[in-house]
Amino acid sequence: MSQIGQNNMRYNGSLSKEKNLRRRQHGSSSEQDNDQSETASKRLKREDNVKSSCQRCEQHEREHKERMTEMETFYKEKLQEARSALKQKEEELKSFKDRVAPDLALSIKTGDTESMNNPVSKTKLTEMYNKLKLLQWPKIKDHLKSNAVSREFTRDLTQKMFKDAAEEMERKKKQIDEVFGLTENSSGLTPQKVKEFRQLTIHSLQMNLYHSRKEDLLQSPFLDDEAQYSQNVMENFRLLASECYWLGCLMALNDPPLQPDWENHVPGMDAWDIFPRNIKSV
Repeated sequence: MSQIGQNNMRYNGSLSKEKNLRRRQHGSSSEQDNDQSETASKRLKREDNVKSSCQRCEQHEREHKERMTEMETFYKEKLQEARSALKQKEEELKSFKDRVAPDLALSIKTGDTESMNNPVSKTKLTEMYNKLKLLQWPKIKDHLKSNAVSREFTRDLTQKMFKDAAEEMERKKKQIDEVFGLTENSSGLTPQKVKEFRQLTIHSLQMNLYHSRKEDLLQSPFLDDEAQYSQNVMENFRLLASECYWLGCLMALNDPPLQPDWENHVPGMDAWDIFPRNIKSV
């Protein structure tokens, strides 16, 4: 083959290779364009989905806010109605209290009629006395007996506490009478309302003592020679004395006053049975 023919063949081969290369490059470029187009389409679709989702979220948020606003308005109205109703009830209750309070206070105890809610009625005082006699005293008695304390001294101390309490309350009642002008030298009939308010004042004093600490009412020292007794004995003496003095004050302020029936007390088999069976009016 001539040199020219060989050159033509090489030239044609080069052209063929170049064409194939261009076709491959064009195909690759087309594929890239297709990929890019597909990617852009997906991106736009995702953006549309996100935008649509955001729009739905915004719609839901608006609807939620509207519902919350409606609920808030509803409950505010209900709360205002409840407050108005409560205020009206409070005003009605206050008006009722203002009308009945004086008569109710004065009817706490009138004659032999007792209020069930009165913690210092004769019935309640009797219960407290029985509790002291049957529950508290046996425990104190055992401690005193085990320390060889005199029964007579303990009995005298118990009676003294009730007596001192009665005398102190009698003194306070005389002071109240002076305030109300109900002294022995006062002349004329005392209005019923004055008597009722006097009794109410005494009852208030009685309630104040009822809620007081028993130990605070007991004067110290309450024994002439406390040094001769051990600490354990003094603790039991103080417990016994404070219980008797406190209860004695409450009983002395009852109408009529009450006290243990010392005169008719007959001890039982136990010589330490120092509390009378009953209490009596004086």
